[in-house]
Amino acid sequence: MNEKLFDPPHPGSTAVAGEASPDTAERLLAAGRRLFAKAGFDGTSVRALTAEAGANLGAVTYHFETKEAFYHAVLEEVLCPVRDRIGMLAQAPLSAPERLELFVRGMFQHLRENSDLPRFMVQEIVLGDNPSPQILKTVRAVVGTLSQIMREGQDEGTIVAGDPVLMVLTLISQPIYLSLMPTFLKREDLRAAELPLPQDSAEVHALGFLRRAFFVSEEESL
Repeated sequence: MNEKLFDPPHPGSTAVAGEASPDTAERLLAAGRRLFAKAGFDGTSVRALTAEAGANLGAVTYHFETKEAFYHAVLEEVLCPVRDRIGMLAQAPLSAPERLELFVRGMFQHLRENSDLPRFMVQEIVLGDNPSPQILKTVRAVVGTLSQIMREGQDEGTIVAGDPVLMVLTLISQPIYLSLMPTFLKREDLRAAELPLPQDSAEVHALGFLRRAFFVSEEESL
């Protein structure tokens, strides 16, 4: 099949007649992240996606076969780094508290670099009727690994007693919520509402919460 019929070179591309534009798939993925994050799967049309990417209307079909497969590819790009991070954390030769602190720091960093992640999570976990395989795989990896770390810490006496899964869900909510709300409170267009503004670092606050809520203090361990 000649891609020229479906996906002509984008302006500025080095592709020539008869050749596939080498960055078309990447442009589509970037456009997909922007539009799907805003409007979700149902609220985003293929026409809008290809227009945003500067590609031919048939580019999604050519590169990803279906809109659903394209959406799953976008989710994989968003979520794969999270699974990679948690996989490395599981193998790190560190104590449970050290690994949990690394998770919190890593999540804040990832959210700074991928501000669309919370939107995808809300769409998939809160609003979606049928969560995608990508989100289920990621939740299983993150919650499963962190729960195991919590249990290991409880066994070694460095983590307080409690339901490991509920503790992990509380821990995960900290970076996500604290990345969203301070940004909302500081919006220029909401200044007239005189919303209360945080003064301290959200990351430092979350780390302090982790230590106070889940770590066994030296006095308690005696």
